[in-house]
Amino acid sequence: MPLLKMWALFTLLIIAIAFLELDFRIADTVYTMEGGDWALSDFWLTKYVLHDIGRRFSISLGVVVLVSIVTSLFVAAMKSLRRPLIYLFVSAALSALMVSLIKNSVNVACPWDLVRYGGNIPYVGFFQEWPSKFPDIACFPAGHASAGYAWIALYFFFDYLFVSSKWRRLGAGGAMSMGLLFGIDQQVRGAHFLSHDLWTLMISFSVSRILAYLFFGLIKNRKVAVGDLVNS
Repeated sequence: MPLLKMWALFTLLIIAIAFLELDFRIADTVYTMEGGDWALSDFWLTKYVLHDIGRRFSISLGVVVLVSIVTSLFVAAMKSLRRPLIYLFVSAALSALMVSLIKNSVNVACPWDLVRYGGNIPYVGFFQEWPSKFPDIACFPAGHASAGYAWIALYFFFDYLFVSSKWRRLGAGGAMSMGLLFGIDQQVRGAHFLSHDLWTLMISFSVSRILAYLFFGLIKNRKVAVGDLVNS
């Protein structure tokens, strides 16, 4: 499906979520199930295993890829893997960076910040002006989910290597599973709404897809115009 069409459908999905107030409905349900408090915010499984160790695991994957790139400079048998490895590293890093840059450019409150959920900040809509008296809050899109979704680039990595489709599915499935797990973890901790995670997923997929054409489309002697990037 063309990337522009995917963004159009994604926009409709976000509008539907806002219209149906799914962010609040889900958060309300989780908050109530936790006894009217974010009881799992500092629970050992959600905080230390899925959040802290999960983030370190994603960083470790990046280190492994980076070491593999350096190794390919000295090991002839790995030379053919250099370009796809560089793509994988750049795509994962840029996806996480894009999410981080947006997070630090806009003020959006986390559920646990809101008065509705025991915090001290009233809800401010995304398109409303952030009151100057409120502290800066970086909670959109979901940063921790990007530690998983950024690795969607594994699909294009294996696709370039022309390996079995099973590996492409494993790569994409592994990244989606990590992102989903990390996203749900942050939602039950009160750190993010559903839409925050969906934005992270879409940003990560878009970055990995566009970079795949820049890295792999050109090497196949195909002219990659702007239209190709968004319509292929």
